[in-house]
Amino acid sequence: MEKMLGKISSAHFGLDRDRPFLFGLELCFTGDGWGTYGIYLQNIADSCEWESENKRNELFFKLCKKVENILKQAKVNGVDELVGKPVEVTFENNSFKDFRILTEVL
Repeated sequence: MEKMLGKISSAHFGLDRDRPFLFGLELCFTGDGWGTYGIYLQNIADSCEWESENKRNELFFKLCKKVENILKQAKVNGVDELVGKPVEVTFENNSFKDFRILTEVL
């Protein structure tokens, strides 16, 4: 695992621009000579077959809790205010794994 310091350079909550059947949070992280995306999306297509309505609701609740936690850590009210916030991004096998807001420097 590798950890890199950077900032959130863009944040979008809503429908995916290229795949409008996906809904959620998309963040772009950049640092000194690197950049990557953190994507937390759910399929909302009418044709998507869920094992149950409860499972679908559970996944949407988890998505909302993830966004709420990120906003609280960053001490902001909306995803647009995340831009510029310092982060530590974790990579595993050169792939995005997770990130955290550097609350200690806010």
